[in-house]
Amino acid sequence: EFLKALCNKGYKALNIKSKKLKKSYADRVRHELDIVSELGFVDYMLLVWDVINFCKENDIPTGFGRGSAAGSLILYLIGVTGIDPIEHDLFFERFISKIRAKKRIVDGVTYLDGSLMCDVDLDICYYNRGKVLDYLRDKFEGNACKIITLNSLTSKLLMKECGKIVAGKTEQEMDIVSASIPKVFGQVKDIEETYDEVPEFRDWCDGNPRAYSIALKLKNLIKNKSVHASAVSLSYDKLEDCCPVELTSDKSNIISSYDMNWVSIFNVKLDILGLRSVSVVDDACKAIGIKPSDIDFNDNFIYQKLYDLKHPHGLFQIEADTNFRVCQKVKPKNLEELSGVLALARPGALAFVDQYANYTNNDTYEVIHPFFDDILSSTGGVALYQEQLMKMANKVGFSLDEAEMLRRIVGKKKVSEVRKWKKKIKDKVKENNLDPEIGNILWALLEDSANYSFNKSHSIS
Repeated sequence: EFLKALCNKGYKALNIKSKKLKKSYADRVRHELDIVSELGFVDYMLLVWDVINFCKENDIPTGFGRGSAAGSLILYLIGVTGIDPIEHDLFFERFISKIRAKKRIVDGVTYLDGSLMCDVDLDICYYNRGKVLDYLRDKFEGNACKIITLNSLTSKLLMKECGKIVAGKTEQEMDIVSASIPKVFGQVKDIEETYDEVPEFRDWCDGNPRAYSIALKLKNLIKNKSVHASAVSLSYDKLEDCCPVELTSDKSNIISSYDMNWVSIFNVKLDILGLRSVSVVDDACKAIGIKPSDIDFNDNFIYQKLYDLKHPHGLFQIEADTNFRVCQKVKPKNLEELSGVLALARPGALAFVDQYANYTNNDTYEVIHPFFDDILSSTGGVALYQEQLMKMANKVGFSLDEAEMLRRIVGKKKVSEVRKWKKKIKDKVKENNLDPEIGNILWALLEDSANYSFNKSHSIS
């Protein structure tokens, strides 16, 4: 009832005039509330709201949202996010999948699997983050703590150390050996995979078999431990009764001895991120007497500098070299195109920068298939966003929940599951009397885009 009342208050504040639009907002929020209630996630939504509400009451700046949470109309209405998901075509199912979430009722008590919970990351003013952590520790005394991180030996470091210590090689030689281990989409390759695929690495290992065999035995061992930069664990029971805990190095607080993956199975994990950009935006707005929410994202003035960007310094995300170069090519003229810049500036997606820039600069692109044109036309024929893939699967005949499941399975490359879905797409196309080519195009895009498509909820935020 409390969550409904908060949603109702937020809905009224939108002051929507159009009857058709009113209905679409009302239907969407009812749909979301039903699912949240059915899955037992109401308390979680209110926990997140409580943190943001504390920030608002104490003049602590917060961000507009991040990740798939921006796809929830509930979170927008209760003020946790500042992005309207209906206006930007974002999906709730990308945030909470009814098929994926699990709960069990034992002796009248509902147990949720925390690792399958929805997850809201909160951007908080960098300088006031400590106040939020203190608030949670005081409010949930004995039930809240930070989480340990266990850092394992990566392939590059592992080979470097084994080469120096076991084989007695020089730092310079081992730099060359570790440099031959490639990174794929930001992930360092496993040493066994590198042995199979990189001839110069294999030659070195064959010449130094003892160093290589010891490296294989040490692989994935814990190198050191530290405290997670943003995660906080909230427990229903007292932490010491359900989780091993230890003191932080300064002995001031307890932290869980389980890492994030283990602790989130039976506890709620909140990510409270301290973000300097949030503080800077707030300071700048206060200096000229406005609120960040007063800014009109459609104001052309905002994009004039981005259209011909000379200096990226101080622009959140854009100041990174790759993002800056993409921004110079795309020349974003509105929020959608700026979102495209952030989605493109990553390994895999960089291959499509010229195609997308050709669309934003010249308004021309190649139509993949007329059936999908209404979905892909806004990104110049590139399936840039995961939400677009979901929309395409939905148009073929799958529910949005099924579409999210399909996207996830293809993204994680679960081979046996992937085969089943390939057949399901074929059957669905046949069932709805569609051109078989539509199914082939959807499948090809799904497989290919697993390496580059991005979460639009995140880039728009």
